[in-house]
Amino acid sequence: MNERLYGEWKLYIKKLESRNEVLSLEERSLKLKTNKLYEGKATRFYETNNSKELVVEIIQESSGKKGEKPSHVKERAKINAQYTSLLFRYLESYNIPTHFIKSVSDYEFLIKRTEILPVQLIVRNIAAGSLVKRYGLDAGKELECPIVEYYLRDTEKQDPMINEDHIISFGYANSEEIKELHRLASKTNVVLKDFFQRRNLKLIDIKLEFGRYEKQILLAGAILPRSCRLHDSDTGENWDYSAVKGEPDKIQDYYDHIKNRFFD
Repeated sequence: MNERLYGEWKLYIKKLESRNEVLSLEERSLKLKTNKLYEGKATRFYETNNSKELVVEIIQESSGKKGEKPSHVKERAKINAQYTSLLFRYLESYNIPTHFIKSVSDYEFLIKRTEILPVQLIVRNIAAGSLVKRYGLDAGKELECPIVEYYLRDTEKQDPMINEDHIISFGYANSEEIKELHRLASKTNVVLKDFFQRRNLKLIDIKLEFGRYEKQILLAGAILPRSCRLHDSDTGENWDYSAVKGEPDKIQDYYDHIKNRFFD
């Protein structure tokens, strides 16, 4: 069933290449959007006529090293939006509740208006990045079981790691919500690990955000290519966004690779 869903999505993406189809989607999104609520580095949020729904627009980010003239990566925003939509649709098919409702254009999708929790979860399957630095593990070591870590979403404090007691004591979530966060993060990891494995990719680790919607915990935010650290199962090629960050030419190659692997 889910492979069929993936095939249907690829056909949908090809349809969007038709100018008339794109225009109709853009017109549809204009009718949905009212006031701009918030703009971040990679996204804009718009209110709609429905107080329980928002439109998220994935915007084109600039790339380049600090102090250098920024450059734009071709189709970056479009690929980010398509990637996010694809994974949310796929996860919904496995009964993982998300804030995603539907795509409304190449760059936009409609979501449930959730209260985003100030906690980010990282699920790790294979030793890499900060896990190697902190604990001296060999990079590439497969972990005995996935590790679920919690981080405070605070750029000024450099997103420090926190534990379940911090989350409860600081009032970010209660004990039952923490159990649900752990359950959903673990299930999301299992489903996406299999999804990528069938495309000859290893899911090293993944960053996830969650929110509350009518007393329910939902997977929220955007699952971008840089949210998922991937390695090619055959060649060992590193699909880690942090390895190309600040290098516009390499970032372009990275996004071209994502497009070719998932959408062509």
